[in-house]
Amino acid sequence: MKTRFAVFYFLLFFPIGVSAPYLMLFFDRKGFTDPQLGTLAAVAPLMNMATPMIWGHLADRFGDRRSTLGVLLVASALVFPWLMLADDFGTALSLTMVFSAFAFAPVPIADAITFEYLPRAGGDYGRLRLWGSVGFIVPLIALGLVLQRSAGETAASLHVIFYGYTVSRLLSACWVLALPPSRGEGRGRLDWRGAGVFAGPRFAALAATGVLAVVAMSSYYVFFTIYLDELGIADNAKGYFWAIAVAAETGMMLFVGGLIGRIGLKWTLSVSLLGTVVRLFGLSLPLTTPLLVALQCLHALTFTAFTVSSITLVSRLTPPRLRASGQTMWAALTAGVGAAIGAKLAGLAADTVGLPGMFRIFSVVAAGGLAVAVLLVREPPPEASPRAEDA
Repeated sequence: MKTRFAVFYFLLFFPIGVSAPYLMLFFDRKGFTDPQLGTLAAVAPLMNMATPMIWGHLADRFGDRRSTLGVLLVASALVFPWLMLADDFGTALSLTMVFSAFAFAPVPIADAITFEYLPRAGGDYGRLRLWGSVGFIVPLIALGLVLQRSAGETAASLHVIFYGYTVSRLLSACWVLALPPSRGEGRGRLDWRGAGVFAGPRFAALAATGVLAVVAMSSYYVFFTIYLDELGIADNAKGYFWAIAVAAETGMMLFVGGLIGRIGLKWTLSVSLLGTVVRLFGLSLPLTTPLLVALQCLHALTFTAFTVSSITLVSRLTPPRLRASGQTMWAALTAGVGAAIGAKLAGLAADTVGLPGMFRIFSVVAAGGLAVAVLLVREPPPEASPRAEDA
């Protein structure tokens, strides 16, 4: 069964590896301005503020969570190619909203299924999730062989990402049937007593840390590929710099469980924020290839250490029957609120002070998240009851 989960995570993140590094570059080559790019990048997170929680509640309430997961994967696969035809900002904005309604809830719902499975089977989340990182890196390497070996190409040269996304997303939808059944609370109404954990001080401190961390890293996710284009790096080589980051992420997946066991969830989260501060500040400096490679290796902290420690904390704080709701609420706060604010502010900052100045500003935001993590986030007991913790 672990192999089935590993294959699923590979297929789940493969289309993200196809699209994420190049979508904003595609719109940049369509002639959209930096503020418009910031708005487009913010639309998906804004949709994430509501739709993942809706989908998560439906997954918990109605039977097998796999059904909701499969619907979302198919819907996102069918909508994404239409973005290729968006020649004006209004059309791109509308299609991005529709696509985002389906595209981002699958990951937290898949995580909820995984956390239900792990106590019975043993093992740790990081070692399964690393196959998602492998799934992200493989298309980056493949695109390096397909895309043009120069910078400043046309938007049409990136059409391959739309075909690749749809095919790989449909494959992931088919593989959902290989996962074990996963049932939520199965009630007609929300368990408000259990859901009260989301209003508690521990969840609030974690949420504040997560929002600030994602606000800061949004500057990277929206503008890094465009920054590489400004530096004159060829299209096929751009993916390799992303691949270096994901390789570091993947390697860290093997060790993050041991790191958490040694220093705890709180301090693993704090170390991830320290890595974010260093990485973003480093991007504001005059870049050489060795420095850029070193900064990309910090993805081991800014992504892996952050992701695994934070969603494990969420799982510890959430009643088992509401874990899909808990993970999707976390996605709504971080990939929703945080990413929306970060993307829009990054677009405005890039337009005002340029990309190096933007990265320096957002390193300060990451420092704020680090302060909140150190001062306010508390380490939960290993086997603590989610309700008892927040009482």
